[in-house]
Amino acid sequence: MSSIRTLIIDDDVAVAGIHHGFLLARGGFDVVSLAHTGQQGLDLAAELRPELVLLDIHLPDMSGLDVLQQLRGRQQALDVLVITASRELETVRGAMAGGVLHYLVKPFTSQALNERLDEYVLLRRELAAGGAAGPLDQDSIDRLVAPSRRAVVADSGAAPVPGSAVRLPKGLSRPTLDAVIEALKSTPDDVSAAGMALQLGLSRVSARRYLEYLVIHGFARLTPRYGAAGRPENRYLWKR
Repeated sequence: MSSIRTLIIDDDVAVAGIHHGFLLARGGFDVVSLAHTGQQGLDLAAELRPELVLLDIHLPDMSGLDVLQQLRGRQQALDVLVITASRELETVRGAMAGGVLHYLVKPFTSQALNERLDEYVLLRRELAAGGAAGPLDQDSIDRLVAPSRRAVVADSGAAPVPGSAVRLPKGLSRPTLDAVIEALKSTPDDVSAAGMALQLGLSRVSARRYLEYLVIHGFARLTPRYGAAGRPENRYLWKR
């Protein structure tokens, strides 16, 4: 999948720069521009046609909710992830009504942002796969609209991977775990965390955490592979 064209709208120049650097380091995202006012963001969105907008609510000339409303009024196909310090109920409700993917409250950890981006990459992958296959059935629509409620089940005859009723450790999400499991099950050979990250568009750290979770619960096998020199590389294989 090609890099996701991303526009960052944040009045704080330093914060916008941090977001930019994070996306560059993570990979998979192409930051097309930075905007520091609402109007500048709207103009750049119309000119550059980004696929994703990281949007702050507190802007000097208008609310981020006004920006969101105008973007939606243009019928422009783009996704919005709100990153803000605003915690007011009405603001959150307004953002959700505007169809934002996530609402992330400052301050937050890089891990929290990375998890939202991981889920977004996987959602785009599912949408692309569904579009290629033709009209979606109800099950496919349910997975896309409410991915957090998906249950994850192993092959018939094996013990089930903890389903939606089981609380995952902090930092792990159900849709990403589902995607890692499917990728691991469909790979005949063992795979490294770096290989899994590349396959699913995740960060290497995130991929390793999910793989280690499956090893701990007995659904995957860890095999160190020794090279010519240095530390061994950990490889992961689904227990068939």
